[in-house]
Amino acid sequence: MHLLDGSIYVLGMSLVSVQTILPIFIKELGGSPMSIGSVQVMWTIGQNIPSVFVAHLLQRRILFKPPMVFWGLAHRIMLLVCGLAAFLLIGKISSDTAVPLFLFLIFLIPAVGGFSGLPWFQVFTKTVPVKIRGRLMGIRQLLGSAAGAIGGSLISLILYAVVFPTNYALLFFGAFFFTMISFNFLVRVVEQPSVVEGKEGIQLNIFSEAKRIIRTNKNFRNFLFADAFTLMSLAASSFYAVYAVEKFSLPPSYAGTFTAIVMITNMAANILFGIVADTYGHKVNLLVFALCSACAGLFAILSTNILMYGFVFFFLACATQIQAISRLPFVAEMCRENERPVYIGIVNTITAPTVFIGLVFGWFVPRIGYASIFIITSLLAVNSFLILYRFVAEPRK
Repeated sequence: MHLLDGSIYVLGMSLVSVQTILPIFIKELGGSPMSIGSVQVMWTIGQNIPSVFVAHLLQRRILFKPPMVFWGLAHRIMLLVCGLAAFLLIGKISSDTAVPLFLFLIFLIPAVGGFSGLPWFQVFTKTVPVKIRGRLMGIRQLLGSAAGAIGGSLISLILYAVVFPTNYALLFFGAFFFTMISFNFLVRVVEQPSVVEGKEGIQLNIFSEAKRIIRTNKNFRNFLFADAFTLMSLAASSFYAVYAVEKFSLPPSYAGTFTAIVMITNMAANILFGIVADTYGHKVNLLVFALCSACAGLFAILSTNILMYGFVFFFLACATQIQAISRLPFVAEMCRENERPVYIGIVNTITAPTVFIGLVFGWFVPRIGYASIFIITSLLAVNSFLILYRFVAEPRK
């Protein structure tokens, strides 16, 4: 059930990729560089901020499936809402209204999904043995990416052959359709009740507990610094597709080609890094994650043709897939099962706001250019690598 849910979900979300589709969508709406930079910011913040509040609500629950199912359905319905808004409103409202409206909707898609993310992660860790979690995450992404690679051609066709904004409305509708198929398998996951240890702490103050953990767990505290720098390095990923379109004078339909590159890369990356995570631990993956993020920025600067620029999306895909495979599982290995919601809530809530630097990048683009921004993001990624390598220990050891 986890395999079918995850792989079909990946296929659906590839139709509205936050790296390749949504930034160009905002550009076509008339968005400024700051608005384009806001896409990754809104997505990341929406995805992570709910965690600390959900962690408080999940304390001492014995079943996590009910909130997972409720918010998972609401998350998918937001894709339908975006499709209807694109179909019915664009062209009838000004770009000054449309751009902030859709940035808000783009924020709501992961924000609503964020309320299901932590319950889902609890269900996942309860129902999948630790030794095969990385492999399962990799295979989920592999199957979805294989379908998404074929879907990239369909995306290009829709964006090229269907008039704006109906083309983007169809992509949102397609994402809703496939994620609802995945939802059918999600609800079939069978969860056994958790064993709640002790009788104390029923009304645990989540913020006090977070302070205690950060103060006493040095290894986790060092990881938070590394994670913050890595997220900041990804904050400029919204610019890669838009920069390619402008630099090489490409039509917007090339977003489908970029998506296909990302999906094909995902196929290989998920096999490789899933095995690496299970065999050598998630820290190795996170080190590669930082290096791939740095390489994406460097290739964006150095590429002299569109073929060479394809490596930008290769490295970006590797980085984002490693993040999906190893970021939270690495945190899960730093703590006991009953502490997991607090730890996940801390890492998502504390480090996620660092992506607001994407707004700063958007403000600076007209002043210093895209190349300078990509240099900065590469340096941030290198800094994350150094912190991970020197100051963060592998929990399995």
